[in-house]
Amino acid sequence: MCVVLLRTLIFFLLLNGSMRLMGKRQIGEIQLTEFITAVMLSELALLPITNSDIPMLYGVLAVLALCCFEIISAHLCQKLPSLRRVVEGRPLVLISGGKIMEKNLSASRISTDELFATIRSAGLTGPEEVSYVILEQTGTLSVIPKETHLPPTAEALGIKVKSKGISHPLIIDGKTETRTLGQTGKDTNWLEKQLKNEGLKAKELLYFCVDDEGNISYERKKQ
Repeated sequence: MCVVLLRTLIFFLLLNGSMRLMGKRQIGEIQLTEFITAVMLSELALLPITNSDIPMLYGVLAVLALCCFEIISAHLCQKLPSLRRVVEGRPLVLISGGKIMEKNLSASRISTDELFATIRSAGLTGPEEVSYVILEQTGTLSVIPKETHLPPTAEALGIKVKSKGISHPLIIDGKTETRTLGQTGKDTNWLEKQLKNEGLKAKELLYFCVDDEGNISYERKKQ
């Protein structure tokens, strides 16, 4: 039992490190080759865990080899566009100018019902309101509405909006995020000063953020 638990822990750490090394995105965004790699990694790790007759080193080497293959193929796809098109495929236009491309729809094996569901999930009523629907290499469907069905922007309404950028979390769950602090060009002295001005202590904060314009927001932990 202890051997199984130890092997499981080792491969858990190994697979986590391997996936980070390969730069995997979230599951909904991975390419087909990346999905296949993820499935193979799980299978390669499972065999040495459940079968004590298989040397653990075999599983480790197989996992590392597969990671290397994936990294090499990713670099080759970056350098060779023709190879990338073969491995990853190309975006496929399913609707153009409100017209359904029946040939492409059939080639992608996507039903008309699924296409309409995607359009509705984008807040539109039908193909006549769509400029393009594109099947991306990741398998997701991108819906681009016609300009007449886009929500009005501040620019279109002639309203000037001052951008605040994004909020950078400098303290999360009472812990200072030193890396984020450095990225914002701030230091611990600045942070301590802001906390003192607000009458706060880091350990009592759920979060403490500053945006690109220097505006501060925070929330205390619930007692």
